[in-house]
Order: sequence, then C-alpha cells, then structure tokens
Amino acid sequence: MKTAAYCRFSSSHQRETSIRDQYRNIEQYCARLGWPSPVLYQDQGISGARHDRPGYQAMLAAAQARMFDVLLVDDLSRLSRDHIESAQIIRQLKFSGIRIIGVSDGTDTARDSYKLETGLRGLMAEYYLDDLRQKVHRGLTGQALAGYSAGGLPYGYESISDGKGFKRRIVEEQAHWVRYIFRRFAEGASVRTIADELNRKGVPTRRGNTWTHTALYPDAKMIGILGNPIYHGQQIWNRTRWLKDPMTGKRRRIIRPREDWIITEAPELKIVDDALWEAVQARIRARREITAQRKKAGKNSGGRPNKYLFSGLLKCGICGGAYTLQGSHYYGCSTRKNRGTSVCPNTYTVKKSTVENVLLADVREALLSEEAFRKFESQLNEALNSYAPDTKLIKRRIQQAKRERDNLIKAIKSGIITPSTKDALADAEARLDEAQAELQAAEQPVMTIPRAREIYNDLVAHLEAADEHVDHVREALRRILGEIRLIPENGALTAEMNSAGLSGAIYKTLVAGKGFEPMTFGL
Repeated sequence: MKTAAYCRFSSSHQRETSIRDQYRNIEQYCARLGWPSPVLYQDQGISGARHDRPGYQAMLAAAQARMFDVLLVDDLSRLSRDHIESAQIIRQLKFSGIRIIGVSDGTDTARDSYKLETGLRGLMAEYYLDDLRQKVHRGLTGQALAGYSAGGLPYGYESISDGKGFKRRIVEEQAHWVRYIFRRFAEGASVRTIADELNRKGVPTRRGNTWTHTALYPDAKMIGILGNPIYHGQQIWNRTRWLKDPMTGKRRRIIRPREDWIITEAPELKIVDDALWEAVQARIRARREITAQRKKAGKNSGGRPNKYLFSGLLKCGICGGAYTLQGSHYYGCSTRKNRGTSVCPNTYTVKKSTVENVLLADVREALLSEEAFRKFESQLNEALNSYAPDTKLIKRRIQQAKRERDNLIKAIKSGIITPSTKDALADAEARLDEAQAELQAAEQPVMTIPRAREIYNDLVAHLEAADEHVDHVREALRRILGEIRLIPENGALTAEMNSAGLSGAIYKTLVAGKGFEPMTFGL
C-alpha cells in the first residue's frame, strides 16, 4: 500500500504550521490503519481556486505514474475550491485506481455514496471561496470610499498606515521622473524613446527593473503611467476585475461598467498639472484615432496571433530577449526596440526571408534523411495502432456468441426444435462469424498507408507554405531546433541552435549585406 498526502493553505489567517497540522492528522490516520507514512505534496499560500499550483501538479503527475494507491487530504477543500475541478480530479484519480480519503470530513471514494458527498463538499468549498471574495471586496470598497488605498502602488508613491488603513503619499524623487515622462511625451517623443532615455540615465522602475514602453503608454484598461488619473489627483478603484476562463483556467482582467467605478478626488496626490495632463491626453486621443482609422482601412488589425514559422523561436544572443518581427519583413531584438541600446546594444535586424531560407534548409536536410522518415513511419504506425479496435471486447463478443450457439445446439439435441430456436441459432452463428472476422482483421499487422514517403517528403518540402497549420509546424520546429540564438559577429548574425532533435549544437551564418538594415523605431 503506497500512500500520498496533499496539504495546502492560502488564507492570511494560516501559516506554515497549517501544513504540519494537516500532515500530522493524516499521519495519525495512516498509523491507526497500519499504513506507511505518506509522501507529502504541498502548496503554501496558494488559493485552491488555482490549477497551476506546483505541489498540486506534482501530485497529479505522480498519480498518473501510479506512484501511490491512496491520496489523503485533511479535508476535500484542500484539494480544490472549484467544485468542477474537484469533481474532475476525483474522476481522474478514480479512473487511475487511486482512492481519495478526507481525514477530517470523512470523504472516502471507496464508498458507493462518495459522488453525493464529494459533490456537496465541492459546492460548499466553492461557496466559501465566493463568500470570502465578496467579504474582502466589500471591505476594500469601504477603504476606497474613505480615501484609503485599496490595492496597487503606482510609481511615484509610497504607502503609509495611519492605523485605520493605508494612505498613498508622493515620493518626490520618483515624482520628478513622472513629470519628465509626461513632459517628453507632450513634446512629441515616442514612449520607446522615453523608455530608452530613462534606462540610459539609470532610473530604476519601482521594482528596480529597466523601463519598457508598455509601462508608459496606457492600454484600454488605463494601465500605463501616461493614462493613470492618479497623477492628476484622482484615485479610481474597482475599474477592473479578474475572471477565470473555465476552458483554459487562465485569469483575464475585465473592465467593469463605469458606474461600478469608485472615484475619489485626491488633490494631495497630484503630480502633473492640468495643462500638461490635458496635452498628454490630447496626444493619446489623436494617436488612438489614427490607429482606429488604420484598422478600419485594414492596415493594422492589431493583436494578431503569430502567423510566421519562426515567430517566438528566435532569441537575441546578447540579452536573451525575443527576436520579433518588426514591420513586415525584418526580425530584430525586441529588448533593444522597447528598452533601448543601454539595455541591449544589438542593432542587427535580418530579413524574414533570409531566416526562413537558411534555417529551413537545415530542417529539410535533416527531415529528408532515411532515419527521420523511419521515425515518422514508426510514429505513424503507433498512431494507426492506437485507433485499432479493442480486441478484448471482440473476444468477449466471440465467447458470448459461442455460449449462445452451444446452448441452442444442446436444446436442439434435447428435442427442443422450434422455428424460434432455429432462427436464434442462425443469428448466434452469424454474430460469431462476424466477430471472428473482425478479430482477424484487428490482429493483422498495421500496414503503412500508401504513398506515405511521397506525402511525407511533400510536407517537408513545403513547410513554409503550411499556413493553415503554422502553429503545429512551429511547435515541431521548436522540438527539432531547440532555442535559436542570433549572435552578431563580424558584420553578420550567427544562428546557434542547441538542438533537441538534431545532434549537438548547429551554427549557421545568416548572410550580411542586403539581409541587414539599421534598426530605427518610433511610436
């Protein structure tokens, strides 16, 4: 009997000792039954509504590998506070032959009534989480209405407690740079230029990082220094909320209706004067109008997913940042573009066509080898076998048909001869013949589909034309080539591929000259 324990805490009222308390209860339970002490999987300070808990995921991986037979929790809410997730994971573990026991709440999936019990407890756990969330939100609403900070600390401020809550206060050293950002943008500088200037001057962000243009320019949710109304003396809370996508489990920030916003005037927090604030907002409005017109004309759809083979695969050999498509035809270092040469001096860009032609040539050469085709053929046969009929079910049908046939023959030999027995015997023999033929076909070795090599070679030869399947092809390239680092050397870029699918490290020089252009940016 192999046992495992999963323990978790998330509430601010709990501490690391909560894990020890839970595990002690579980150990005592195992000792009473004479079971060995369980292997511990744990998550500290993580909500049970999240699926990406590292200890939780490690436990699921161990369960899939059948590293334990029984999973014990202090109570079912430790496993998940999402009743749908809880039901799914219980179903998954049961399918894997793993028993789940809640030591404190009496849950035991070995009992016939476990579905009713776990369903009710899952709903109660989720209700508790919703109720807790509403109480926290209600408390924060009261703080916001009283002029206190209800979360978040923008650049330029610090948070000071007065015993009743936390008030924001201007940090003049940072406020100086807030005014600098607003003034430079009002003068016509792009946000990328401003970010580069801040990084050159060695100005740290609030977290001590380097600046990027996305921290300055406001998005639709008013996130970005140039659009945050607090710099104009107005605090806004409850503007957005987080929702979890039930399909992906990922959290998304959603804008609330404007009537739900809590707006409080805070003239003591004003950093930017009225004239400068309005000048900046006017320029932002003008730029958004231009963007809207371009979208309407089909020149800039915005937010498009990656549609090129090497998007997301290329890395800068100097800073490690992504090499992204800048414009329609050139790849360049995104760190250099967004944060300036003080952060990354790599000014090399390379044509998209150059990257694809040179790197795809290596991929094709490797994939068109006899060894690569044999691997493809083997995987194809495995896939075909996975869709073969279940011979166990067919054999059971054969045995059942044989029993029916033999019983009917005995009845006939005993003198029970009627039209119905004759029809039943014919039906049993027909079903037996059909099942035996089906078994014979299922046990035949799988033959490779006709023209497999021709189809394979054609797919390899036209990788770059696979528009409808570009995501799948890109992921295949990731497995074949690994990470591709573009290193500037002697007037050219060298592509270094520490390949997972090809042997060793591969180096290819991307030809300089017409493939390269100086990097210039603006917003």
